[in-house]
Amino acid sequence: MALISLLAFSSTSWSYTADDKIKIEQFLQQQFNHQPPKPARLWVKAEMQANISQILNRPAKKLNYRYWQAQGKTIWLLDEIGKERDITTAVVIKNQQIAAIKVIVYRESRGGEVQVSWFNEQFVGAQNGANWQREIDSISGATLSVNAMKKQAELALYLSQQLVQEAP
Repeated sequence: MALISLLAFSSTSWSYTADDKIKIEQFLQQQFNHQPPKPARLWVKAEMQANISQILNRPAKKLNYRYWQAQGKTIWLLDEIGKERDITTAVVIKNQQIAAIKVIVYRESRGGEVQVSWFNEQFVGAQNGANWQREIDSISGATLSVNAMKKQAELALYLSQQLVQEAP
């Protein structure tokens, strides 16, 4: 089963190293009680582009976003630039709010404090449309990494809302 999940990365994520893929798989195994579902994709529709661009504060270029959904939760694996390099973060959504957030791969040379649990716990309970961003404490020297994680969290909430709206 783990091999199947890893193969899903090989065809879609050329930028992930073998070590990155292992970290991602370990997180999914942990979150889904060693039975992660196959990844799915949410295709970005034209009407979603403006909202995604506003969240990211830059043009939205991705055509789709990958997620895993089972056991009443959805996990989004998102990459966002901190200062110069991507930060890969998993955002767990349950009942349309953030249940957990974890930096899976941190590639920046500074600002790694965003990986600590006290920082990540601030996101738990955040909901789309609420003004939760102001409640997230900044970290001196990690402003761009903090901002990247806020974008990832907000994007995951937005994408999860789109999944609910698409459901039959």
